[in-house]
Formats: sequence, structure tokens, C-alpha cells
Amino acid sequence: MSAEIRRLSELEVPRLQATSPAWNRHEYARRVGYQARGLAVQLVAWRGDNAVGRGMLVLPGHREWSPSAFREGCPEIRDVAVSQHAQRQGIGSALIEALEREAAAAGFTTIGLAVGIDEAYDAARSVYERLGYRFAHGPFISAARLETDDGNGMVVGGVCEFRVKALSG
Repeated sequence: MSAEIRRLSELEVPRLQATSPAWNRHEYARRVGYQARGLAVQLVAWRGDNAVGRGMLVLPGHREWSPSAFREGCPEIRDVAVSQHAQRQGIGSALIEALEREAAAAGFTTIGLAVGIDEAYDAARSVYERLGYRFAHGPFISAARLETDDGNGMVVGGVCEFRVKALSG
């Protein structure tokens, strides 16, 4: 893996938005704000000035901490994505492992994530299984309304299962 993984800084937000855009121009700045308040961690994998991957850790108390994470009593990995040209190079696994370290450093002993159950998510489930994530509960419907720049909502969702992993101290 030839990418540097680090926490997103406020100064890097425009560069991340330019190379790995979110659904609105304010999302990454919002995440940096949550990070500053200790409610989330936004990691980015960089190759030079280009973002090639990202992942977020949502901690208890964050307004988007899911009922599944609450049920399991753990922080939750969200929004892991790797640029198409950088896939199958270990960046996704490295991001997940870095998020696990962040959770362990914050004192958590378990971490979780939701993943779709249809075949489009077979590769993701395979990676999670290889990294030690085990089925906790599901299936359930996960849905969210994301606010776009023009004020319209974009609904995303699917049928998911929740997986957890014990973190080593």
C-alpha cells in the first residue's frame, strides 16, 4: 500500500472534496467538526495531494451513531471508500485497521460496522471476514436521507447485517 493514512484536517477539506467528493460541499467540514469534539474520526488515505480512500469512525454520542452500534455498545465504522484506480492495493484494509487503532486508543474493546447483504457487497463482506469481523445481528433495513447542495434529499439505504470485532488492547 503506497498511501499515507491520517486524520483529516480542516485545511485538507477542499483537497478531499476535489478528489473524493461527498454528496454536498459541507459534509467533510462537518466531519472535521465532529472530530474536533471527539465524536468521530475521519481518516483519509493520500497519495501525494490526491485522496485515494477514506473512512469514518462514529463514536457514541454522535447524532448518527446507529441503533445497531448502540445495541452492540461500540463505535461504528462508516463510509469506507477507495478510489477505483486504487482498489485491490490494500488501502481499504489499511483504513479499517487504522480506524480500529483509533477506537482502541479511545478505550473501546469492540468495534462494529454495517454491510449490505446482497451480492454487490460480497467483496466487502469477504474483506471484513478476513479482518476478523463476525456477524452480530441482522438483517435490518438501513436508510438515511442525505442533504445535497441544492437542498434536495438523496435517500440511500439497503438491507444490511451488523458485524463486530473484538479489539486487542
